[in-house]
Amino acid sequence: MDLSSIYAHLKAQSQKSLDYVLRELQQIRTGQMTPALVENLEVRAYGEASVMRLQQLASIAKEGPTTLVITPFDPSVVQDIEKAVIASPLGMSPRVDGRVIRIASAPLTEEQREKFAKLASEKVEDGKVKIRLQRDDARKNVKALLDQKAITEDDKFRAEKEIDTITKEFTDRLDEIKEKKQADIMSI
Repeated sequence: MDLSSIYAHLKAQSQKSLDYVLRELQQIRTGQMTPALVENLEVRAYGEASVMRLQQLASIAKEGPTTLVITPFDPSVVQDIEKAVIASPLGMSPRVDGRVIRIASAPLTEEQREKFAKLASEKVEDGKVKIRLQRDDARKNVKALLDQKAITEDDKFRAEKEIDTITKEFTDRLDEIKEKKQADIMSI
């Protein structure tokens, strides 16, 4: 393993952490409804025999800024999907219209907005912790190269500086994402 592969691995792992945080943030409600809010809900379908994600059981479409329409591929799972939405922590009430389920979102209260903004901060902080752990692993790999006499002391300091630069780049991007998400949540 050389320094360039350590940098590449750190960037790849940091990007995975960033992507994970983005997926998690999509599931936090803002003033508008998005299919990402519900697509990963776990649904106990077919007599509780199997647990599947909602996106595997139905198509999810946006109908205006505050309504989602869920159309199950198999009409026999409509009730199962309705139960999963009710049981979810999103606080939404589905309405069954024959073969489709409509979820209309009421405007968020100030208290809910603050709660979701705090949740967004927690998700971003989790991502930062993961990135810092990956930075620590990269530093250990650099130290191992130094111990093996594969690099010099100066190379080690340059490598640590590069690792810190990569880490800062990703944590700064997470901060930007957090600010944007919190602005979306707090806007009325």
